[in-house]
Amino acid sequence: MYSIKRLFRREPVVSTVVTAGGVNVILGTLEGQALLAFLGVLAVSGTIALRSWQQAHHRPIELPEPPPLRYLPEQSARPAMPMMGHEPRRPSPDRE
Repeated sequence: MYSIKRLFRREPVVSTVVTAGGVNVILGTLEGQALLAFLGVLAVSGTIALRSWQQAHHRPIELPEPPPLRYLPEQSARPAMPMMGHEPRRPSPDRE
């Protein structure tokens, strides 16, 4: 059941035509209508053949890779912060 749902989502037109053709085949055989059954078989087989031919001759389109989208500029407009060293703290003049 899961694969049928996935097929209907991926190929809605093909799935609808195959379903309608399958219903025509069933109704044509049950009612004794050979023409209806034949049209159903023709619709199902033609749709499946056309879809398989399209997939066999499908060439993927190679698109150039888009440049990366940058939200920040390459360089900052501000000057770089000075480097901090590990100097011991000097006593402040207030705390004596």
